[in-house]
Amino acid sequence: MVVDVHRCAFGRVYDDNGVEILFVLKSYVPGKHKKGGQSANRYERNRELAILTWFKKINSLLMQYNDIKIVLGISPVYESKFMKYMHTYNKQKIVKSMRTEYCDENGVYQMVGKLK
Repeated sequence: MVVDVHRCAFGRVYDDNGVEILFVLKSYVPGKHKKGGQSANRYERNRELAILTWFKKINSLLMQYNDIKIVLGISPVYESKFMKYMHTYNKQKIVKSMRTEYCDENGVYQMVGKLK
């Protein structure tokens, strides 16, 4: 599984290194706001809330998949925040955490290449 604040892809890897993409999602988390002023803090709070909602949505989708092991590809910037909001049941599924450059189907294939 690869996760970013903008995309998430989840795939199943088979023994022969075949990959089946189970789902790819796109979030609606707004980008960082570059303007200053009185509204800057409000925009930042709204963005943090959107990230929290996005991570909770991914967490709820992972609850559907039982008896799997997850290799997590995520940026180190978001890894601690993602793990903070992850359900304990899902945390137990994670066997390894890696860094990836892509957070879509290409990120899944990139992780499979790194695992070989």
